[in-house]
Parts: sequence; C-alpha cells; structure tokens
Amino acid sequence: MNDNKDKSENTNPLTEKDETVSNDVVGAELSDKEKRKRKRTVRRTKKLFRAIDIFFSHAQNSCPYVNKNNIKTIDVQSDIVYDDSVPEICKLDFYRQKTDEKQPAIILIHGGGFSAGDKKYRKGRSQFFALHGFSVFCVNYGLAPQYIFPEPLKHIVAAANFVYDNADTFNIDTKRIFVGGDSAGGYYAAMMAAFNCSEKLKEEIGVSPKFRFFGALFNCGVYDMNTVLNTKYPFGLSKGVILSMTGIKPDDFNTYKYRDVCVPAELVGKDYPPTFIIYSNNDIFCKGQGDVMIDVLSKNGVYHEYFCALYSGSNHCFSLTWSGEDASAANELMLSFAKRLADDKIKF
Repeated sequence: MNDNKDKSENTNPLTEKDETVSNDVVGAELSDKEKRKRKRTVRRTKKLFRAIDIFFSHAQNSCPYVNKNNIKTIDVQSDIVYDDSVPEICKLDFYRQKTDEKQPAIILIHGGGFSAGDKKYRKGRSQFFALHGFSVFCVNYGLAPQYIFPEPLKHIVAAANFVYDNADTFNIDTKRIFVGGDSAGGYYAAMMAAFNCSEKLKEEIGVSPKFRFFGALFNCGVYDMNTVLNTKYPFGLSKGVILSMTGIKPDDFNTYKYRDVCVPAELVGKDYPPTFIIYSNNDIFCKGQGDVMIDVLSKNGVYHEYFCALYSGSNHCFSLTWSGEDASAANELMLSFAKRLADDKIKF
C-alpha cells in the first residue's frame, strides 16, 4: 500500500456535510450570503457535469473497437480499494487482456469539472487501451465540494503508488507507466506528470509517486488557470470550476495558498514525460488550454505530439464519444503515440 497517504482530516470549507463555508483564503469569516452563493455555484457546476456524463454515457462507453468476440479477451476487476483510509471514494477499476506478458500501464483519470464524474463513464476508453496491450487503472478520487485541492491529487498519488507497489500482482512494467485523463482529469494527469520535474510540488503537497511517469496522455484538459480566469465561459463556468477545485473565488486565486503548485503549465520542466495532447479550438470549456500546454512543452524541450480538431462541431472531449473523423483520428493518433513510446520507437 502507499506509504505516502495523507490521513489527516479534510478541511475543505465547501464540505457537503457542513453546509457552511467558514473561512476564505485569508482566514476571514464569510457572510452567510457569500456562503450560500458559493454553495450554489458549486452545485450548479456539479449538476452541469453530471448531466453531461449521463447524457453521453452510452456514447462514451460504446467503444467501436470492442465487439462480442474481443471483449472476452479482457479481464476486468472492479472497485479495487487503493486507499483504506477513504475506501468509499478511493477505488479503481482494472482492465487487462488475458495474457501472461508484462504490460505497460495507464493510470486513467476521469473528468467532470472537479465536482462530478466517475470511472464508470470511462469503461469504453479503458477497454480501448486494454485491447491494444495496456493494463488500465481507471481511478476515482475525491470530488468537490467535499474534497478540494490538494486532496484529490493526494488520492491519485495514492492510487499510483498502490499500482506501483502491486506491480507483480498486476503484471505490469513499472518503467512504462503512463498517466492520462480528460478535462478535469486532464488537469490531474498533467499535475501527476509534473511530479517528474517539480521538487517544489512534492514539498508543498507532501506526497509524491514512487516512480517517474513514462508518458502522458491529455484530452481537452485544464492546464493554465490564468487562461481560465481570462476567458469568458458559458454558465459562469470559470467561477464554478475555480471554486470546485480550490474552494476560493477566482478573484482570490493569486493569494491562494497553493497558487505556486497548482498550475500544471507552470510546473513543466525538461524532465516532464513525453506527452500527447488532444484539443479543440472550439472547446467551450477549455478553449486555449491545448495551445498553452503545447507552447510550454516546446519551450522546455519536452517531446510531444498533438491532434487539434479539424471540424467546428468537435467540442469539449470530442474523442470520448468515438464518432466522426476528428474522434477517430485523435484516438488512433494517441494510441499510436502510446504504443510507439512503449515500444521504444520514438527517439528524442
């Protein structure tokens, strides 16, 4: 099990169990009116992303690469507890082809605006990678309002270390562990990758993976909070996302306790893992995020490949629903990148 687990009590001011929000980032008591406003904002965000998952559930999990014959080749273990201190939340699903060969692994992190989502909505994505020779660990983690940064990141670190500690049981190659995710999961995947090169992140968060990530797979993720703050999103989304992630208002972000260790684009260094990015310039939720991350990776000399949607109808996380030329191209190129990297066919 993970030796780095943090079993301290969650101090989130937006907890569901306690309907109040007691303190702001500087410790000042919030008015009852402000507490109610913040609570409503997070709830609206949660409802929006829950509705998206429910509406697209069938499309996301109807992976066209899966058929009645090859699905029999995949072993699935569901609801494996990776952290006994929070067993109701810290669970993962394991997908693997029936083979005795040691396989590369992917730790897959679902999205949902930091407040919603579940591993069950990424069954199709997990099957896709499993059919092509990867062991997949699809992870649940703490969601807002009960859990805010850095607690969900600590949960995912615990999952990664659980996988590493049990590598022989899962028969995986610990030198070839990828991290991947979409939307908010893309954010956490980018943060996990940053442990490869940021000692400050390790020090401030107080936990870290026991290994270096071999590669990273990002899908329409959030990588730069400044872009979020400076972009006008529908549904007041920027405020809801920042509140869900941190428990503070966007106006207070620059004085946030973890400001210097919560922006993935600012944590990239030369030891960041080789990365593949899927993004869309028409993304209503993460517009501009892909370009920022590609620019940062380029400036730091990090090997990367990417696919930008060609069609205006390809919106946020378009590849998760599998349909259309953009989705097919994005998924095939990401898979090609992962397989070539795992087989040492990418030279950099």
